[in-house]
Amino acid sequence: MASPKEIFEQARDILKQLTLIQKIVAGVIVAVVLGVLLSLSFMGTETSFKVLYSGLTPEDAASVVARLKESRMPYELAENGSAVLVPAGQVYETRLTMAGEGLPRGGGVGFEIFDQTSLGTTDFVQRLNYQRALQGELARTISGFRQVKSARVHIATPKESVFIEDTKPTSASVSVALAGREKLSKSEIQSIVNLVASAVPNLSTKNVTVVDTLGRLLYRQAEDEAALLSSSQLEYQVKVEHNLQNKVESMLEQVVGVNKVQARVTAEIDFSEVDMTEENFDPEGQVIRSEQLMRERDGSEDFAAGIPGVKGQLATYTEAGEGGEDDYNSRRENITRNFEISKKIRKTKETPGAITRLSVAVMVDGHYDKNEDKEGTVTRKYQARTAEELSYFTKLTKNAIGFDEEREDQVDVVSMPFYLSSLVEPEPDKMEKWRTLAEHLVMPFVILLLSVGFLLFIVKPFFRLMSEQQVGAQRAAVLAEKGLTEEELEEEELKLQPLGMTDQERIYKLAQSDPDRAADLVRRWLREEG
Repeated sequence: MASPKEIFEQARDILKQLTLIQKIVAGVIVAVVLGVLLSLSFMGTETSFKVLYSGLTPEDAASVVARLKESRMPYELAENGSAVLVPAGQVYETRLTMAGEGLPRGGGVGFEIFDQTSLGTTDFVQRLNYQRALQGELARTISGFRQVKSARVHIATPKESVFIEDTKPTSASVSVALAGREKLSKSEIQSIVNLVASAVPNLSTKNVTVVDTLGRLLYRQAEDEAALLSSSQLEYQVKVEHNLQNKVESMLEQVVGVNKVQARVTAEIDFSEVDMTEENFDPEGQVIRSEQLMRERDGSEDFAAGIPGVKGQLATYTEAGEGGEDDYNSRRENITRNFEISKKIRKTKETPGAITRLSVAVMVDGHYDKNEDKEGTVTRKYQARTAEELSYFTKLTKNAIGFDEEREDQVDVVSMPFYLSSLVEPEPDKMEKWRTLAEHLVMPFVILLLSVGFLLFIVKPFFRLMSEQQVGAQRAAVLAEKGLTEEELEEEELKLQPLGMTDQERIYKLAQSDPDRAADLVRRWLREEG
């Protein structure tokens, strides 16, 4: 086995015999191989880090880093310090450990501030700590919303006063940082407002303000009721107009084509509330509700008695007759009847939002005929829709919007050329598909050719040259060792004397390198055997 010195000298001799281009190529190959080996070695030993927590506040990030330093665990910071990374194999174990210690707290301090108390704490400090804890707990709860990345809550508690007129209400402000392009719906914003108002004593929802970190006001106070109502009314009107517009466009596009119809709807909506009570009486429908009957009779029974016997009775009768029947036998009846007349009471409450009038304008694109002149220039000529087609479109539009003549609705459908439709589209290149396919196939083929060329014309000659240099060095060493000349060594090779190769290897090599000498050698063998 050659010593390191001999190997070094052989390598130096080989480098001396290389050309400049071959030296450069050899250096590049060695550098690439060393780079790959180094990268593989570093990849095998480098620790893989994964995210432990992200989106941390500076306070939470500082607490987590301090805890990792205490446990002597390696970590990395990312995203400007808001994300903490630890080794991949210890992520879940570290999270459980941190959760057991209440980290990260998220949104500032919470009620854990009362875990450690001192006897010398004043009542003012206790109230202040309670307010801080309440703000932190509300911020953590709001941060639990999927759309909210982080939140801050500020509660303003006025100083108590013994005078009622000097009492001021409690107020609160909520600032939310939304995650990405997320948005909070009205119901979610109202949920946040009700959450804060229910958690803070003596706090009304009208004294809660919600904003985001972009400066947009998400919740208005109820004192601005007129402006809030106007905004809701405008939103409702826009929604109604947009729905009607989509109905018209989606229906007509099925006939004239996509992007060939433009409709605009203006809706006049009545937002007034009407509460009406109506009473109707029916004179034909009478029912006796109560009846009172009073009868009076005077004198008949008082004068019936007299002197016994006929004479007495006749005398009594005569006296009564002389006095008159009306005086001694009077009779009177008094009847009072109360009737109830039937009536109907109807209460009607008309909710706001009724459509009072609709105005619809519809533009429909026409037909286009392609014309090509002698020079090959293609133009498009516009042809308007016929009156019959426009009449059909008008009827369809009226049915789609619920046209009502009593409301004096108005619908106008016109045929007009659209700008984009009048432009001549370039004809698709027939070879474009094949060109795209060729681009996808040529690049891999070119890379393959370059790789094969690099192997055939650079790598293979380089290794062949190195092998020839090594064989030449071995040949020179054999000549020096045996003290033979080049001609004597060739004669010895013809006799197939061992020089580190087997007979078969030497015959095969001699046949490849010098066929004439190999044939001569075979003839000698035949003569010797003969």
